[in-house]
Amino acid sequence: MASSKPCVTGRVVADMRAVVTFAGAGALPLDAVYEILLRLPGKDLCRLRAACRPWRSLLSAPSFAAAHAARHPEPLIVAGYATSTSNGGVLYAILDLVSGRVVVRRRVHAAAAGAGAGETAAAGAGAGETAAAENEWVASTGLGLVCAVSEAGAGGVSCRLLDPAAAAAGDARAQLPRGLAEEHAAHGREISHHAAMVALGEVASTGERKVLRVLHLFPDMSRQLYEIITLDNNGGTGSRNRWRKTVDPAHDVQLGTWAVVDSIVYFFSSEFVQGQDVMPDRIASFDLEMEQWRPTMRGPVSSTSTLAADDVDGDPINHLDWGEFALAAMNGGLVMTHRKVPSSMDLWFLTDAEKGLWVKKHVLQLSIRYQNGEHTVRPLLVLDDGRIVLAHIGNRGALKIYDPRTGSSKDVAELGPCVAVGLYNGSLLSLANGAS
Repeated sequence: MASSKPCVTGRVVADMRAVVTFAGAGALPLDAVYEILLRLPGKDLCRLRAACRPWRSLLSAPSFAAAHAARHPEPLIVAGYATSTSNGGVLYAILDLVSGRVVVRRRVHAAAAGAGAGETAAAGAGAGETAAAENEWVASTGLGLVCAVSEAGAGGVSCRLLDPAAAAAGDARAQLPRGLAEEHAAHGREISHHAAMVALGEVASTGERKVLRVLHLFPDMSRQLYEIITLDNNGGTGSRNRWRKTVDPAHDVQLGTWAVVDSIVYFFSSEFVQGQDVMPDRIASFDLEMEQWRPTMRGPVSSTSTLAADDVDGDPINHLDWGEFALAAMNGGLVMTHRKVPSSMDLWFLTDAEKGLWVKKHVLQLSIRYQNGEHTVRPLLVLDDGRIVLAHIGNRGALKIYDPRTGSSKDVAELGPCVAVGLYNGSLLSLANGAS
């Protein structure tokens, strides 16, 4: 059986020898040094980088970062902002969940203020800075990338994919093609800039990475455009690749919340079936591999509730609390949240997509004040010990860890006026020294 240990040769070996010499442990085998370093937490290795150049070179090597990430799947959180409202023009920040410390903060470069909508400023943005349009906001995260959207005048919506690891070296990654799919070109002046949904996903069988976007037309907000594009191996789209029109779903989707699990993008559907649904929780899904819509699925509240005989042909059952619904991808599965009152939220886990089976695993008691819809709550992750990572998105965003055993939450970090929060699946070592 071939060894899974990364090959340590060339420059890395030279740097390891220098590290051993610097540490005064010349008798220690290089393999032992390598194993010791792999066992240390990422935040400690980031500090060791400052010891000397050999330390920095070794601990910055992509092969070492990949090996360390495999040993330490430490959760990292991405908080996205709108540059028009964030303090200091911050576009996004990445935080260490354990300490709540910001390990990367990307600000818009000053030169970008004069750039045209959707254009990048002239070269010169240093590490920790990204060139952006004057009004830009984070729409989503995924595949180790951050998707930023900006107004593009008559051209509709402009999207950029930013690689936090590459940005540390001054690489702002890819500008997705301007404009619309050829079939939608006539609608260029009707796009509502602030109603763009952008989802990133990967097809496991082929390794292809795709971006799906849904656009609203203005002022007729009931019309939607659905487009998709395939990324190349470098995270860009290539000179010949353009947005492609997808088949429209039978019913429009709702853009307030969505989730990507494997190669499926889930939305709430506007479809409501009398006699079946008791809540607006019917779910539509788009298969990125087949580039097709799948049949809608009843949500957990509708599929687990019993309709009264006198309600079958009338309005939905009205004794249930409608509250706020949201979708989230958690630990490789789909979760629907149902916040019935400000202090309580149910977490429903999809256990069988083919049969539409859901299980309510948690009822969270939240001690949060909701004023004028100031916050929405999104679950991000279930930790190994059962605690749940929650993101509060709004004017005073926050990152919290909820303990179901005690019904209480612990504050991890203040996020400020964030507009999007997600997980970052890259390596902490690739992001070191990126805060600004």
